[in-house]
Amino acid sequence: MSDLPVNPLDPLGDPATPAPKKRTRVQFSCTACRFRKLKCDRSYPCTNCKKRGEAGTCTYVGRGPRGKAQHGRSSPTLVQDRLQHLENLVMSLSQKKRPAESVIDFNTGSSDSTNAYDTPPSVGDRETKQSPTETGTLVVKDESISYIDSADWRAVLEEIHGVKEYIAEHEISDQEDFEDGLGEGPSPALLLGMSRPVTKEEVLADIPPRPVADRLVSKFLKTTEPALLCLHIPTFQREYDHFWNNPLSMSFTWIALLFDILALSVSWFRRCEQALPSELEDGATAWDTFRKRAAQCLVQANYMTPGRYKCEALFIYAICEFYRSQDAQVGVSYLLTMTIHLAMRMGYHRDAKHYPSLSAFDGEMRRRLWALLCQLDILISFQVGIPRTIQPWHFDTELPSNLHDTEFDENTVQLPQGRSDEGEVTPCTYGRAKSRIMTAFGQAVDLAYSRETAAYDEILATDRRLEEAHNLLPTIFRIQPIAQCIALPTSLIMRRYSLELLYQKTRVVLHRRYMSETGSKYAYSRSVCLAAARETLRHHSDIWNESLPGGQLYAERFFVNSFQNTDFVLSAMILCLELSQDNERGSASRLGPQERTDLISLLEDTHRIFKDARRRSMDTQRAFAALTIMLSQIHGTSVDSLVAEPEEQEIPMEDQVTFQLASTTMDQEQYPTYTTASADDMQAAMYNTTSSTPSYSSLEVIGDMLSTPAQIDWRLYDSRVSGYPVVSQDNSWYLGAQALPTNMDFTYPNGEYSTHISS
Repeated sequence: MSDLPVNPLDPLGDPATPAPKKRTRVQFSCTACRFRKLKCDRSYPCTNCKKRGEAGTCTYVGRGPRGKAQHGRSSPTLVQDRLQHLENLVMSLSQKKRPAESVIDFNTGSSDSTNAYDTPPSVGDRETKQSPTETGTLVVKDESISYIDSADWRAVLEEIHGVKEYIAEHEISDQEDFEDGLGEGPSPALLLGMSRPVTKEEVLADIPPRPVADRLVSKFLKTTEPALLCLHIPTFQREYDHFWNNPLSMSFTWIALLFDILALSVSWFRRCEQALPSELEDGATAWDTFRKRAAQCLVQANYMTPGRYKCEALFIYAICEFYRSQDAQVGVSYLLTMTIHLAMRMGYHRDAKHYPSLSAFDGEMRRRLWALLCQLDILISFQVGIPRTIQPWHFDTELPSNLHDTEFDENTVQLPQGRSDEGEVTPCTYGRAKSRIMTAFGQAVDLAYSRETAAYDEILATDRRLEEAHNLLPTIFRIQPIAQCIALPTSLIMRRYSLELLYQKTRVVLHRRYMSETGSKYAYSRSVCLAAARETLRHHSDIWNESLPGGQLYAERFFVNSFQNTDFVLSAMILCLELSQDNERGSASRLGPQERTDLISLLEDTHRIFKDARRRSMDTQRAFAALTIMLSQIHGTSVDSLVAEPEEQEIPMEDQVTFQLASTTMDQEQYPTYTTASADDMQAAMYNTTSSTPSYSSLEVIGDMLSTPAQIDWRLYDSRVSGYPVVSQDNSWYLGAQALPTNMDFTYPNGEYSTHISS
């Protein structure tokens, strides 16, 4: 570990030690040189001002050179005049319709423009005020594009007005000393890390030879990974060839993008249990090296500032961290939020049609990445139980066009007409279909997490939008029985399942709060929720059975991840809730004997699947524990009776995501070895796993929820199943919650959530 200088402002320092007295520094440079950070020669007018033709504006604070006071040029009257001139310039600039070349004027757009993401009805009676006169700008500088909202101009004008009022009330003293602030760094150390800078030569030394790199890059470009959509393959191919001709000419950002791709490719090789190129030797070490080098390049490029490929590189880096573990990771949400903020700063949230200076190519690629950011933002936010970052009223970016990459490039003046979604399938067809359903899912999540209870009419309106989005699915992506898919590519079958599971999950999340309602008004919600849960678990069974050796989906056997695990457990909870309530109805039971038997059989099948898969990750282990508690409640048996054949072998658990962006040292990590060569063990070795066995304690509240369905707290349920505890003042009535000790520690030593008692 390198020695770091002691911070004199360290809050952990001795409180008795008086704070050092700030040193007053006198400004010797003229105001123009100080603003431009130039060395002033202290003449009057100074050389720099004369060279710029601004000799008349050369002024000094305090006393000028050779002790001569510059009262005349810093008088309140003159300053007032110059502020008035500046105010007029800012006002004229903010009102211009077409600034020159590099500054692009933005208008909010006509009301008849098609927005791919419909804004949902607000919760409550929120009024939306239109401000058609407000403008924003895209500032193009070199290869970076920055977005400036119109509010910034108003803020500048307001600040100028305040300064004018102050000067009118106070005289400027020539003898007043000015005090400089603390040293300014390029950005907060926490975000860009404390590691030493790296050179291109250093990071390029870890690029494998071209034959090896070609295999890895080819693997990524031929996958069905959704993140691939943010790359234009022909353009990347040309840049990739140029990189090998002159590696040092490529930017740190592009090199970070390449390392991201190499890391993801290694991950795909290992997930598919395919042999890596022999030159890489240890795949886990290669994966870790590529990931860390990507982070170092992003830090070196200052990923917080706008720049070409920075959003793409940061986004794919977040995907790398997502694949770091098969468990849910709250750290990925932070990485994704930073990516979204950078994208907004670069104007990705405003459609490119508003900016004539943006090429058709850049505009289309920005739409692609924004669609991916919106989708992942909703999924990750729901998974970790926090509101999403992107709200529908934040943006007007349209969906990407249904085009092949070969149909446009950097020289395209106008994009060709996109195909209909029912036409030829392109790389964007799946993303467009998913975005429509994801929009409805985002609205359902917003309603579920709102502080204000939504009116039932809003629930039904969102349900209608969901059904409309589902009806717009292209025929090729509509779900079919697995027996009718024997001639279809595996990747297409999995995409069908992905869209169908998202649709069913949206129905469950939207209607689950009404499962305990007895009024006929909510009968539709109860019916929809129960049907969606049943279909979800049937799909789960089909996917699992066909993912076994010899099955149609064996090549995609690692499709199920932390997202799907949460969906399956939620659906099981819905069925258990219905069975539990039906027990209390007695003779008024809504379930017939056969239907009840079918639901229990479906739950037991799901329990068996999670039991067989529970060594894959902590999420599957937690899902197995949750299903065990649910079934014990339904059958009226103990938890232990449902956990047959207890295993001595401990369950691998993934490390918590660590931010390599904040700490980018290249220390070698140690990976455990395993005596068997099972798929689960290879996954564990790759992702740096440790061993620990979780407790059922945090999930015991599920049994109490089933006992008191009328008072169920779905947010508490989400937190317990996902493993991210949520503090709530409304869950103390649960017997399980009351029984949990107050000194409970929810983290394993490596950061994963558990429920062991802290000492």
